[in-house]
Amino acid sequence: MSAAGSQALVSALEIVVVLVLSGVGTWWVIRRERRAPSSYSRRPDVLAGWHAMSAAEQEDVDTASLDLAEQAEIDARADAVDAAGVLAVETAARINVLHHP
Repeated sequence: MSAAGSQALVSALEIVVVLVLSGVGTWWVIRRERRAPSSYSRRPDVLAGWHAMSAAEQEDVDTASLDLAEQAEIDARADAVDAAGVLAVETAARINVLHHP
């Protein structure tokens, strides 16, 4: 086998090894995540109040949180519109003063 052929074989083997290792690593991470999800705390004191609520109460809390977030977004948009209006008036006044002394 020539030097170029053996070098190509080594490169191909390196690619295969990397792909196999990344596949095994992905499988391992998914397996761990399914056994112990990282999306919520495993501490019992953190979720004790949540688990004590009925499904209807949990839904009410979720709905209230979403409503607060939506209202905050609406308020932020309104504030941005107000600020843009004030900026437009101030800019127009400055332009008027500069061009009409």
